[in-house]
Amino acid sequence: MPDEPTKSGGLLGPGTPLHKWWTAITVMLGTFIVVLSSTSVNVILPEMMTGFSLDVDEVQWVVTAYMIASAICMPMVGWLGNLFGNRNLYILSLLTFVTSSMLAGISWHYGLFIFFRILQGVGGGPLLPLALVLLNEAFPPQERGMATGLYGMGIAFGPSIGPVLGGYLSDILNWRAVFYVNVPVGVLCILLSFFVLPNSQEARRRTVDILGLLTMATFVTTLLLALSQGQRKEWDSTYILTLFGIAGIAFVAFLVSELLQKEPLVELHLFRLFPFCMVCIVTFINAMNFWGSAFLQVIMFQRTLDYTPFQTGMIFLPGALCMGAVMMVAGKLTDRLEPRLPMIAGLLLFAYASYQFAQVNNEASMTTLIWLSIMRYMSIGAIMSPLMTALLMSLPPEKVRMGSGIMNIMQQGLGGTIGIAMLATLLKRRTIYHTMMVAQNQSLATKGVETLFPTVRRIVEAGGDVGLLAQVKAAALLQKRLVLEGSMAAYQDCFLLMAVLALLLLPPTLLIFTRRNRA
Repeated sequence: MPDEPTKSGGLLGPGTPLHKWWTAITVMLGTFIVVLSSTSVNVILPEMMTGFSLDVDEVQWVVTAYMIASAICMPMVGWLGNLFGNRNLYILSLLTFVTSSMLAGISWHYGLFIFFRILQGVGGGPLLPLALVLLNEAFPPQERGMATGLYGMGIAFGPSIGPVLGGYLSDILNWRAVFYVNVPVGVLCILLSFFVLPNSQEARRRTVDILGLLTMATFVTTLLLALSQGQRKEWDSTYILTLFGIAGIAFVAFLVSELLQKEPLVELHLFRLFPFCMVCIVTFINAMNFWGSAFLQVIMFQRTLDYTPFQTGMIFLPGALCMGAVMMVAGKLTDRLEPRLPMIAGLLLFAYASYQFAQVNNEASMTTLIWLSIMRYMSIGAIMSPLMTALLMSLPPEKVRMGSGIMNIMQQGLGGTIGIAMLATLLKRRTIYHTMMVAQNQSLATKGVETLFPTVRRIVEAGGDVGLLAQVKAAALLQKRLVLEGSMAAYQDCFLLMAVLALLLLPPTLLIFTRRNRA
């Protein structure tokens, strides 16, 4: 049953001439701080690796812990919205997100920091699906493409400002300052929500699906634990196999539970709608590519190419700004054309950009990296806004909140977390492989050492080191160069995989037949 408004949102609430635009501003601020936090945190990961003495396997939990918590909370949006109302849930989520962000900034232990990142995910999880629902309610059907474009702009502002701001704060102050910037913007958004958003309640109360929530949480957590720790613990170890087994059992139990429940946590029957099913497939794999490539690029730029966090942010800035513009244009186009056309163009551009990233080596200029990032961000903008419009067109109005929650599980939850875990594992395995191959090709154990070692030692001695210390430093420099070449080859493998995944999305994209397509 649709929401029945019980109270106006205030001076700028429903019925006022500019309500839809004030709703857009309020929603864009909310989506902005969520994405700002994600993108600015990505930039400071190398600094956190140093500060907390972490490796790549461990530091990815800064991102994946947040995403797991978000994924668990997203399907609860339907029930929580029914219980509290959309406006109250939006404000409560913002309050949780902002408070936990501040507490994460003052954390002195990595375990405590991850705990507050989980709380951040609990607060941030409902915000993105709720934002799409609120815009869908505020804008008329003929302007839904514009609405999703505005939603996309809120998402795009985060990647445009986040890396630069995160890099600047990390360079000038420290990485902790990145978590404090959410507070003033979050407080402003909470105040606007009181005045702008309608306080609506549903007449009929829904019950919470506890079994569905527990089985889904178990499935997501154990699956991601297995994927992220498989390289370090050995894939055939009892621990990893047990995690995969628990994940499989929990997934089956989740499906059975949801099919038998009268009011399930996730309405699986929505997947009978073929266009919606295709939208979810495209969303899932596209999220793997987007979040996985963002994770890889930050680590590659700083750990392999020696850019500072601020320089890394400046590389991302032009592309992120372009993504916001492309999202708005793509959103308007989908009001006139079908969503598939800009999505196909975006997938082809992403595949091309990923292929070009696979050609990057240690000598790549900053200008080259900026142009490649621009192509990557523009491609994402061309995909995301029409994809959200296709979601709205594929569902009846009363199912938009549930569908938006499912889509965000695929995007921010499962797709993003699995993409990061998968690529982090692949990067580590391919780095080991390519380092061994480079060592064999260069024969560093015999003639390579005889040829290169004296030259490197003379360079070290010119810096003032002599004797055994010069020998040790020369050997360390050679080893560093070896690992550097192996790492770069591993990054190239990962980007090639993402190009292939983008091309594989073309068939399901062509199969997204919305109501407008059929008409």
